[in-house]
Amino acid sequence: FQLNNIKTKNEKVEKIFLTPDEIDLIQKADINLDHLINARDWLVISCETGQRVSDFMRFTKEQIRYEGKVPLCEFTQVKTKKIMAVPLSNKVREILAKRDGNFPRKISDQRYNEYIKEVCRIAGIKTPIKGSKLSKETNRKVSGYFPKFELVTSHIGRRSFATNNYGKILKRLTRTHTI
Repeated sequence: FQLNNIKTKNEKVEKIFLTPDEIDLIQKADINLDHLINARDWLVISCETGQRVSDFMRFTKEQIRYEGKVPLCEFTQVKTKKIMAVPLSNKVREILAKRDGNFPRKISDQRYNEYIKEVCRIAGIKTPIKGSKLSKETNRKVSGYFPKFELVTSHIGRRSFATNNYGKILKRLTRTHTI
């Protein structure tokens, strides 16, 4: 096949995530606009549950069930069709408590991406990091160093959850099992 002869350049993609301290800054940021407060709450929920935007944006209070004292959000993943039961952390419970047990209002993926950049800017997530983003002038991807908030997208919650919890899960496993 001729397709086997096509060469592409492989570029290492930086994996951008939010640290626990940055998530705290986001949660405590002084935000006055309702749509940004809504997006901030979804961002924290995303970082705390590790789910795809197509899944967490569908969460409702009817999906919450308890196993003992532990609240779980039970849902079917859109992409994999797997039934999931995700424990709700204290941060998620705080968000639900201030919203009378409800999750934030749903917003489109595009608006969510716009809003969380603004939320992170307000929270001071400005450290220059290597990454790439779409240039508005050329409509092409540009690599370089940018303030972190400019590189935030909906997938950051999933990556942050995985990065921030990897060591904790590994410790728990080694305490209970021999790896």
